[in-house]
Amino acid sequence: MIYKKWIIAASTAAVVILSGTSIMALAKDNPIKIMLNGTELVTSKGVQKVDGAIMLPIKEFGELFGKDVSFDEKNNTVSINNQAGVMVAESEDKTVRISGDKTESGTFEHLKLETPVFTRSIPGYSVTNPSYAPQIISEDLNGNGKKETVIILTTGYGTGVYQSNVLVYNAEGEELHVEDGNTAFLKQFSGSFTSEGLELMVQGTRYEIPSGLVLSEAGQLNSAPGIGSILQYAVEDGVLTATTAVQISPAEYVGDLKLKYSFKNGLFQAGNASFEIYPEYRS
Repeated sequence: MIYKKWIIAASTAAVVILSGTSIMALAKDNPIKIMLNGTELVTSKGVQKVDGAIMLPIKEFGELFGKDVSFDEKNNTVSINNQAGVMVAESEDKTVRISGDKTESGTFEHLKLETPVFTRSIPGYSVTNPSYAPQIISEDLNGNGKKETVIILTTGYGTGVYQSNVLVYNAEGEELHVEDGNTAFLKQFSGSFTSEGLELMVQGTRYEIPSGLVLSEAGQLNSAPGIGSILQYAVEDGVLTATTAVQISPAEYVGDLKLKYSFKNGLFQAGNASFEIYPEYRS
């Protein structure tokens, strides 16, 4: 595993943040393109120039911003509404599904979880990019012989950024709380730059990386090695885990911190973090 794993390029077809922005229609020979902050937006019907005005069918305009658009000829009214109840994700066996309202900010909100046993709203939001659709996992995480429903939501992504949130529900639909992974990592990690390179402390164990192995120039380094831009939850061999990456510059990571959860006193508690330096930084 190398640091490039965490350099996540946003797809040119995805619009992550739309709030407070404007669309610029660039009229060229043919076809006319719609650009949003430098990203081309694709519609099913093309933009037309009519009598000097740039025209786009309102249904296509609604699609760009996650809206349902309808025209009432009798009342001569155009109605624009959020797309509600859109299926966001479905389990492999199609027995569990998540639906939500698609917003203009590139997220699904007001999420609802439906299983054969219960239906309930779930907190938070998920990005609309289908490449980062919510994960639905059925696993007995607390060892009581009954499978819990685990939901992992992607809440943000981009170059050098990946953020997720995990939710766990028991067979009756009650939430089982999970200790925040980032908070748990911060309690166990510290780092600093030294004259020889960098020093990391994880659970009282010191790790050193010589400056000769660091790729970033001195002026590109962060004020200190840190964590927080990456947080990834997963279920591995029936155990809930969290992983983050140690970042030393905007584009360079030197290793992964990982911890496992155990169910104690009614919640999933984070265990001790382990640290794996990427091979290219081992002296």
